[in-house]
Amino acid sequence: MTPSVEAPSVAAVFVTYNRSDLLRETLTALAKSTRPLDEVIVVDNASSDGTAEMLAAEFPDVTHLPLASNTGAAGGFAAGLRAAEAHGHDWAWLFNDDDHPLPEALETMLGRLPELPRRTAMFASWLIDDTGTVARLGSGWRNRRLPLVDPPADRSPYPVDVLIFAGALVNTAAVRELGLPKAEYFMMWEEMEYCIRARRAGWAVYILPEPLVATLHVGAATAPPWRLYYQSRNHLAMALEHRSAPEVWHWAVRQAKFTAVTLARQDRKLVRTKARSLGAWHALRGRTGRTVPPG
Repeated sequence: MTPSVEAPSVAAVFVTYNRSDLLRETLTALAKSTRPLDEVIVVDNASSDGTAEMLAAEFPDVTHLPLASNTGAAGGFAAGLRAAEAHGHDWAWLFNDDDHPLPEALETMLGRLPELPRRTAMFASWLIDDTGTVARLGSGWRNRRLPLVDPPADRSPYPVDVLIFAGALVNTAAVRELGLPKAEYFMMWEEMEYCIRARRAGWAVYILPEPLVATLHVGAATAPPWRLYYQSRNHLAMALEHRSAPEVWHWAVRQAKFTAVTLARQDRKLVRTKARSLGAWHALRGRTGRTVPPG
């Protein structure tokens, strides 16, 4: 099934965990969309803060997909894409629970779909980060992440290799061919791995150079140690799966740079360094999933 150019069916997918107040604000922002959604799916990573009750009382038309345990962003996006594809939608519009699409965002993006190649797997816009600054998305990838790709002068959609899922439209035809993001990553690098997998399979990834989503996490403060663990583990796990010496070398160089910054400028130096080292050790042993609790 190829997406309909004239009237594609779109499901918005939000992944949430114990942030019902933020989720309420986000769903309220989504309701202002100038192009109505065909379905809104909330993937709930086993929240215990009244998320289910809030959705039932205030957003009864939302599809609430509760998971048995916290599977992280990776597991949540995988579950949401699985549901969107199973429900027959052409595109899944992916969000974290603190991403606010502007009212005209979906209408604008769908209006540009005819300009894209048929085999486009993902289509995202620029973001407005938590400081109010426009954050460009979209990098190249040549066994390592390259600098941001420059947009064309006419501001038309342009191809990239990797992006993040915040506000990204994902083609469910690509999901059927590629499978789902790696839920076993829990979080960190699931977006990169999925983009690289799509590009290697001949699918395109495009960016629209307009800021259409306000997000609270792009300009976030220094990452806590548990995030460093997953960053280190999943990047190396991907490189090892690809059997790519250049990717492993890139991972090693990145970790050395991050460690140097930690030792020079950051607090909890030993804890942060140990978190990265444990991530590497677990990647080498093939350990994945939610192995280090967030928090």
